[in-house]
Amino acid sequence: MSSLYRYADYLPQPTPENFPSPIRNREKINPVKAGSFFPEFFVEEARVINAGPLLNNAHQGGSLHSLTLQPLLVVFYSWHWNDYADQLVERLKKSYAAITAAGARLLVLSSEDKKQFTSVHPEALPFDVVHDAQHRIARKAGIYRESDPIWGRVSGVNADVPVPAAYLITPSLEISYDFVDLYLESAFSPEAAVAAIGKKLAISA
Repeated sequence: MSSLYRYADYLPQPTPENFPSPIRNREKINPVKAGSFFPEFFVEEARVINAGPLLNNAHQGGSLHSLTLQPLLVVFYSWHWNDYADQLVERLKKSYAAITAAGARLLVLSSEDKKQFTSVHPEALPFDVVHDAQHRIARKAGIYRESDPIWGRVSGVNADVPVPAAYLITPSLEISYDFVDLYLESAFSPEAAVAAIGKKLAISA
């Protein structure tokens, strides 16, 4: 378990000078929602942190289309969410079997690279983890903008990272379930995602 910034909520955190003002020229984040389509992206082989069932044989990387032959649960992660991040990984590990049993795959998109991620989570993980370099995918999903930083609204987060989010994506790239936590107030429920997987498969059948 990470101990980074564990007591950050109790320390005064000055606004980093190299970040844009969270007020001046603010363009707020606008997360994609259920019923819309998730933006296409390509996973580069060099960005793979942990190769699970999705990327084990993807030696040249893969597009989102190639990863969604069955429902795909995409979960964003950053260690700068502190204990919130630790708890998220633990929930995913505990719920992974239920997610796959429901007929879906799991892909975690990390704001941190392989060296950083594995320094916090050195244990083997059953699911795929990929580095979202420069928040490119988070930016496309509307959960990250420099002009509306998470550190401008959440005490204890002192890095320019996306807000927590999770999306269930169908093979046609339609979003059938979404979770976005703007203020780190709600815990992501893998059980809710599993229920959404079952509901979507039942409708499809």
